[in-house]
Amino acid sequence: MERSFKRALGALDDVFVFLEEALAAAGADAQSAYAVNFAVEEFFTNMVKYEPGGGHEVSISIEREADRLTVRMVDSGVQPFDVLSARTPNLLDPLDKRPVGGLGIHISRELLDSVAYKYENGRSTITFVQTLGA
Repeated sequence: MERSFKRALGALDDVFVFLEEALAAAGADAQSAYAVNFAVEEFFTNMVKYEPGGGHEVSISIEREADRLTVRMVDSGVQPFDVLSARTPNLLDPLDKRPVGGLGIHISRELLDSVAYKYENGRSTITFVQTLGA
């Protein structure tokens, strides 16, 4: 399944409706669905926050092959924002001493089996894999 969404935080409700439909159709278990929902929200929010201009949409696709879900998020007409290069926060520092940012991406990478990033011709693509029932 694939759909495109307005590049705005207000589109998150529509994103979640799509994810619910796509994950149900794919037979995703609750734990896998949680990981996918968390990661999509985090990555989508970052796409909107860090590249606020433009009227283009973000495309989200979900495919199931055997026991694995592959999710692809494509944002066009933007500058690169490599989620893999985001620094890992020092989780041992007290909360009031930690800089803002980075925790959601870190948690997403921990929840998922793999995350890949590609930037080409003004298109940022985040692809991640989640094994069902893992």
